[in-house]
Amino acid sequence: MSSEKKFGFIRSLLWPVHRSELKKVLSMLVLLFLLCICYSVLRNLKDTIVLTAKNSGAEVIPFLKVWGMLPGAIVATWIYTRLFRFFTRETVFYIVISSFICYFILFAFVIHPNSDKLHLDRLGDWLTVHLPVGFKGLIAMIRNWSFTTFYIISELWSVVVLAVLFWGFANDITEVSEAKRTYGILNIGSNMAPILGGGMGIICSKFLPLSAAADSQEAWSNTLTNIVLMLSVLGVCSMIVFYWINRNIVPKDKVSSTGYSPKRKFKLSIRDSIRYIYKSRYLTCLAIIVLGYNISINITDILWKEQLKRYFTDPNDMMNHMNAITVGIGIAGTMGGMFFSMAVNRLGWTFTAILTPAIMTIMAVGFFIFLFCGDGLTAFAMTMFGATPFAMTVYFGSLQNCLSKAGKYSLFDASKEIAFLPLEQDAKIKGKAAIDGLGSGIGKSGSSLTYQGLIISLGSVALSTPYIAVILFVVLVAWISSVVTVGGLFKKTSAAATTATNEPVQV
Repeated sequence: MSSEKKFGFIRSLLWPVHRSELKKVLSMLVLLFLLCICYSVLRNLKDTIVLTAKNSGAEVIPFLKVWGMLPGAIVATWIYTRLFRFFTRETVFYIVISSFICYFILFAFVIHPNSDKLHLDRLGDWLTVHLPVGFKGLIAMIRNWSFTTFYIISELWSVVVLAVLFWGFANDITEVSEAKRTYGILNIGSNMAPILGGGMGIICSKFLPLSAAADSQEAWSNTLTNIVLMLSVLGVCSMIVFYWINRNIVPKDKVSSTGYSPKRKFKLSIRDSIRYIYKSRYLTCLAIIVLGYNISINITDILWKEQLKRYFTDPNDMMNHMNAITVGIGIAGTMGGMFFSMAVNRLGWTFTAILTPAIMTIMAVGFFIFLFCGDGLTAFAMTMFGATPFAMTVYFGSLQNCLSKAGKYSLFDASKEIAFLPLEQDAKIKGKAAIDGLGSGIGKSGSSLTYQGLIISLGSVALSTPYIAVILFVVLVAWISSVVTVGGLFKKTSAAATTATNEPVQV
């Protein structure tokens, strides 16, 4: 506590880092920045590849998330644990990053140029004849198997490299008191990374020498080559930074031999999680908030990408649009992160926590108005915005995607964590484990399975849109209502905790 009091008010807000910690914080910030830039680029690239593939569209995404990502995550976890049995943490980092780079290079220079020969078009045509039209997404996932593999491996960058490798390493070499002061700086750095990542993606597709080509397909191949080369350079730079950190920052007692195992988080089964949450109204509402975000962002993401697929016929145009959104996410997320503490202290937890669902609701209203009533709003859209109703659905969806993800990174995550602070220690640990587990598991998988059921039964994303709209607004209303409820209980719980300790609860 005494070391923290040395900082002045401004310094404690902007840069609460001691001189002895400077090299460590800056090097970790650079490492995280490089890794997040890579993921920002990969996130746009993988979506563009699967959305613009032959006989594919947004209906493939729910199938990819359930039948692609889930097995992929299990396999990646199995490989990761096996590597740690035989290699040190540092060596595992090099092996994993190098493996990603080698695959991306192989994809850009070998697999993608020969994708027409490699893809299972005969099997896809046979399945199209013998399966209902609602299985189009599953068939596209099988037909374009190399693009499916690229999507899964690109998404695993977030799971394996960021969540496990980086944050596992950071947690192992950082004390709790230091983490409270410095992790906020790292989060701001991760929010700024999409700005550079999106900008670099635009440069790769427009301004580098390989970008110019005779036709759109050749231009897209050149863009893919530029991006993969850029990712390779960033990956090598991250390994150099990691090597420097291990040689100059990591204490000798933290340098592990084989058999290293990161600190385990407390986990509950799904049944135990539901039972524990059900006992507390506070935790129940908090669980609805987390589920609300995961369900909303997943189902709106698919609707928006369906419009992108129809609006952009050129992969380069789609990639540039998504890179511009990534830049917007970085800018809005950074600004939100910088003003989060001020918003919570001056305007309260409820106001701060309700911003994300409120923005998503407003943007969703605009999106569905132009989507469902487009024919009757042509004159209005052209007069007010200079664009067709169809273009407005794309813009509203893009704006919602940008602001909701920026709100998630800067407002939602932080306000969720603050909501746990006034709870007793047992509720804090078990409640967080239960809610995080249910939120990511049921929220993402449940929404994808629901979408699959609607697409299979109705035949397409377009036909399922009215039902998805109803589900979305029900979820948003439940989310906002739960925020209001938690806000009231948060005040009471915080007041009780303050009275008991005679100290203000930190927020």
